[in-house]
Amino acid sequence: MSSYSNKYNNQKKSKFAKFLCDNYPILLLIAALFIPLITRLYQYDPKLSQFSWFPLDAVLDVFLYWKSVALTVLGSVIAVIIAIKLTSKKNRAEYKKTIWLYFLLGYAVLTLLSTLFSKYRDFGFTGIYEQFEPLWAILAYCLITFFAYMFIRKDSDLTMIRCALAVLLVILCALGISQLIGHDFFESELGRKLIVPDSLAEQRDALNFHFSNSGNHQVYLTLYNPNYVGMFASLILPITTILFFGSKGWWRRVIWGVLSLVLLVCTFGSGSKSFMISIVISMVIAAVFSRKILLKRWFVVIPALVVVLFVGKSYFNRMNINPFQYVKNALTLNETIFGFEDIRFYDTHISVFMEGEELRAMYFLEGDNLFLVCMDSDGVSVEYTMREDGVFVTSDPRFSRISFRFFSGNGKYPYIAAVYPDGKLIYFVSTENGYQYYTYAGKVGVPDYPESAIFTNYGRFASGRGYLWSRSIPLLKKYFILGSGADTFSIAFPQNDVVGKTNYGYNYSYITKPHCLYLQIGVQHGVLGLICFLAVCIIYIVQSFRLYWRGTFTDSRQWFGLGIMLGIIGYLISGISNDSTITVAPLFWALLGIGFAVNRMNQQDIAVETATISTESEKSSGKKKRKG
Repeated sequence: MSSYSNKYNNQKKSKFAKFLCDNYPILLLIAALFIPLITRLYQYDPKLSQFSWFPLDAVLDVFLYWKSVALTVLGSVIAVIIAIKLTSKKNRAEYKKTIWLYFLLGYAVLTLLSTLFSKYRDFGFTGIYEQFEPLWAILAYCLITFFAYMFIRKDSDLTMIRCALAVLLVILCALGISQLIGHDFFESELGRKLIVPDSLAEQRDALNFHFSNSGNHQVYLTLYNPNYVGMFASLILPITTILFFGSKGWWRRVIWGVLSLVLLVCTFGSGSKSFMISIVISMVIAAVFSRKILLKRWFVVIPALVVVLFVGKSYFNRMNINPFQYVKNALTLNETIFGFEDIRFYDTHISVFMEGEELRAMYFLEGDNLFLVCMDSDGVSVEYTMREDGVFVTSDPRFSRISFRFFSGNGKYPYIAAVYPDGKLIYFVSTENGYQYYTYAGKVGVPDYPESAIFTNYGRFASGRGYLWSRSIPLLKKYFILGSGADTFSIAFPQNDVVGKTNYGYNYSYITKPHCLYLQIGVQHGVLGLICFLAVCIIYIVQSFRLYWRGTFTDSRQWFGLGIMLGIIGYLISGISNDSTITVAPLFWALLGIGFAVNRMNQQDIAVETATISTESEKSSGKKKRKG
């Protein structure tokens, strides 16, 4: 009996070992798909205290750093396997005529060069605060895409990918529901123990999950920010929906249908507006491409649409939101003209410009008394009185919307002055080098007066993204060939844009991203790098359009290919108002490579079918000639 048991166990081990050897490339791709699940507390020094706009020396991260580490390790393993594979001349020859690979390589090389020649290359190698998407992550993205294209060859590979995707969604959807109903798993005792290592146990009770504590129970999953839930759903929901319609067998349809519905509910709970736009466009494209099949399966399509509309209406009624007005308000292009126009800092005074008028101000001490002196542009004194609350105001109608106040400072700056143009707060101090801007971070800084473009007077467009875009677009001229380096957008951005940030309410924050995938790539990796990235995506979309426009969709592979195409399009649309993030991007790049591989497999099937038809036609023609 013991001998039989040992033999049986050895057989099981042998089969398992064979399974690993045969499928290790797909298992590595599945590992890439599961990177978004990694959630672990990390305490670190962001090393940004050298900048006048950054106040912190020690911060905590839960959702980004360890994802970045895992991706880097995975990318290293994949790089070794690819290198070994390409030692074969035969294997190299297979990819020589694959045009999009040259653009992918160009994107990787330009990112590498941008980082190597960056003034702040250290951040490009290690990652930066609230991002952790360094050079190694970008290179890993490119490697994963090529790796997927290289190794996915069989339908069984795609089956494993779909199963892994389903498992990933089960976990994320369960977590999303817990956040939506106000019982966030991460806030539970078990959740805190899982994500906080024992070495940082003292932080378990101190952790504050901002979005789940917002009162609206916003869904953020393991993706750090609700905006990224919208980006994730823009990529994944088209795939799950297409698999619902295209799968054979009722149980598969039930699985994909339930996952699609729950993911939709979780995404509604995130409050993402960009998702609503991208998913509508994806649905329209899907309907056009699969029009014939959907008409035949109207008995599935109509109930599915009714359920989606019912769930959506119920959720928005519960949240008291009109989705159409919600999106319209975010996308309405309203011009904003501010009364506060400029502020300048000089040796002897500061000048505040309000509605075409200039107010000059200075202050000085006489004994224990603090005096404020103000003049207009002609040097005429402007009288001020101090209210009981310590605020200096004037009766001069030209400057009635400007006030001043003084706060106790420190040994270096006994007083910190504050000016309130239109009620907005700007600090300044008197130093040995004259009057200087005093940042929210509590440091003297050189103010920025950056160039602005396109959205100059439309800073509130798309929930404040207009301001970020208006200051980011001009940076593209500076970083046309080589970018600022991987993960350095926050350094390239004019953080001390005192006028713009004050008017649009950003003066209490530091900008870590442009909220636009394309501006992020253009600034960090260069405009040429952006062109390479776009070329890869456009080639994939054009290739897919040609392949699936007249598709018969007779098997799951064609449906999967269509779903991936729609997901890639959804992600790219969502990328207009969202950035690349280590929480979602690994999925995008893996699916992009899988999409190329599926297209190749479908093209091969079409080629075989065409050759078969041609052969049968020739045989038929030959028989007719012989009869003749």
